[in-house]
Amino acid sequence: MTNEERIRNWRQGGGSRAARQTVLADELLDDALAELPAPAERRVPREPRGEGVYRLPNDLEIQEARLAIIERRQIRLRAILRRIFVFALAPLLVVLFYVSMIATKLYQGEAIFTVQTSSQSAPSPTAGLFAIGGANSTIGDAFKAREFILSRPMMDYMEKRYGFMSHFASSEMDPLTRFGSPLGLNQDPYKYYLKRVRVAVDVQEGILRLNVQARTPEDAKRFGDAILASAEAHVNRFSDKISEDQISSLTRDVQSAEQQVAEARRSLAVVQARRGELAPEQAATAVYGLISNLELQRAEAQRERDALLNQGLTDSPLLPRLNARVEELNAQVSEQRRRLVSPGGNSLQTTLSEFENASARKQIAQARWESTLNTLQQAYLRILEQRRYFVLIVGMSVGTFPKVRDILPIAAPILLLLALIYAAFFAARRARLASGRMGGFRVPEVVRQWRR
Repeated sequence: MTNEERIRNWRQGGGSRAARQTVLADELLDDALAELPAPAERRVPREPRGEGVYRLPNDLEIQEARLAIIERRQIRLRAILRRIFVFALAPLLVVLFYVSMIATKLYQGEAIFTVQTSSQSAPSPTAGLFAIGGANSTIGDAFKAREFILSRPMMDYMEKRYGFMSHFASSEMDPLTRFGSPLGLNQDPYKYYLKRVRVAVDVQEGILRLNVQARTPEDAKRFGDAILASAEAHVNRFSDKISEDQISSLTRDVQSAEQQVAEARRSLAVVQARRGELAPEQAATAVYGLISNLELQRAEAQRERDALLNQGLTDSPLLPRLNARVEELNAQVSEQRRRLVSPGGNSLQTTLSEFENASARKQIAQARWESTLNTLQQAYLRILEQRRYFVLIVGMSVGTFPKVRDILPIAAPILLLLALIYAAFFAARRARLASGRMGGFRVPEVVRQWRR
């Protein structure tokens, strides 16, 4: 009976209480029979009714319909609870059981260190990420140390020297957290290494926190100390290499400048030995002074001679001596001038030119050597100021209580396995239901029970 028919019948009945009760009873009975198909013996036969013919259900039929609805709701609630237990609580209980009873508990050691130079002060709290830009900043050196600790060469060194990876491949580790697990888990050594060794960088303070996990506190401390020692050696080697490269380059420049100075000095000595002059500048000055003095004496002698000639004393006994004196002074002046400029190439002027060239080369080489030496000294000071130091703030310490470190990696394969089991179970159940009969029950009845 549709709603329109019920409303029409109710209006035809004048809205009486009996009519409303009849409509309500029909609705309850129809809903109960539609939702829960009852067995044949419990079904209430419906008498065919014509237009305007109604039958009031008795109290027993109404009560049975109500009980059927309540039973249906209880069955649905129990089905929901079963599904919650099967799909939520049961996997959670399995994971908790594995974590508490089977999973290997690991100890974790922690150390705090930093990398800085002697010229660096404590980093400012407001420096933040802006400190990363400096080439010699603490943050930059800290990230370099972190990358070295978390590198594959470091993993290989720890395995070769201390058996780090073999420590976690032991049968004492549970199958889900073991390295190289027989279940096919944890096969990548580098990813497993990153799970057991972690380095956190505090960009505000410029410090690093090293965390190392192991099955025993002694192993955790041993592995952590080995990593710290290797990181310190790496920082020292890196700093020494930078210093050696800078010093070796500047030292070669100083040595080259020293060789040029030595060659300039030898060239100057050759000029002095070949010309026989230790100080050609002084010799030339002396020659110019001597020429000037001789010319003064010659002028005086000529003046005296001219005075005698002007007085008509041509037969004076002083005249021959003055003529000889003038001739002698002329010869001396000519000789001294030949010393300065000589066509044969042995003049003092040529010697002075060669000496000046050799002396200039020596001065240039000397200035370059002094410059390179000064640069080398400044480089030594700068290297001492910028040398990297590995500073251990807090040594490796291990926690008192171990705990399971890989809860999510443990839960994931367990949940996946349970999902596969559920899928296989429901697939097999659906296949059995589709076969036609199951355990002597009819298919419609089994389907109804499964839907409940």
